[in-house]
Amino acid sequence: MKITKHKKTRKYMSFYMNNFGFREPLLVLIDGSFCHAAYKVRLQIEEQLKKYFQCEVKPIVTACIITETDNLGPGFVGTSQLLKKFLVHKCGHEKRPIDGSACIKAMTKTCHYIVATQDRALQDWVRAKPGIPLFYLHNASVPTLVQPSEVHRQIAAQGQKGLSEVRSLDQSTLSTLKVKEGIVQPETTAKRKKKKKTKNPNPLSCKKPKKTKPETKGKSENSSGKTPSVADGGVVKKKTRKRIKLPKHVVDQLKGVNGS
Repeated sequence: MKITKHKKTRKYMSFYMNNFGFREPLLVLIDGSFCHAAYKVRLQIEEQLKKYFQCEVKPIVTACIITETDNLGPGFVGTSQLLKKFLVHKCGHEKRPIDGSACIKAMTKTCHYIVATQDRALQDWVRAKPGIPLFYLHNASVPTLVQPSEVHRQIAAQGQKGLSEVRSLDQSTLSTLKVKEGIVQPETTAKRKKKKKTKNPNPLSCKKPKKTKPETKGKSENSSGKTPSVADGGVVKKKTRKRIKLPKHVVDQLKGVNGS
């Protein structure tokens, strides 16, 4: 079998295992039509099933399937002998055997089986029923596991949705029990408001402070040694020097001295 085909088979079976509860060993329910097609091409059914699924596989039949094959006449003697080599599961119809396809439909309601058949009518029924993998011989010689149909995928999606709802319900119930037993503290509905910390303004967006002129130290003081103020009722006046007028003869004398 090619590697790509094996990957597809593993992918399909993973789908059924994850969504419909299939487990190893895989149970393959074989009817008379599939066994007769394998007998004609000399196909070793059990060996090919293990090689195809790459895991532990158990081919099984029912008493109804064997009885139906025995009643088909001498052309199916070898097929009937081959069916009797497989494990026979109890179907509940041992006293009054029924048609093989009807027996298979009843068996798939109570257990997880992979149905192996060449019957077209039974194949259509299996495709329409969710959770039942279909196995057949393509071109009467190539073992083939049919890809899960759209019906199977829709049922699987609904199951996953329901499972997630159950998990959320179980989680809430578990949380309630923990609070009731005192394992954890109940969570307060109203959350405490966090105090906002005062942030410093962005220095780049602030204006530069204006430089203040330093006060002059030397202030005029009045005669009493105190600096006059507006409250004292005075205005600060600048001190002026008194010019002394010299006599004319003194000025002439000074000029004469300087001229000599």
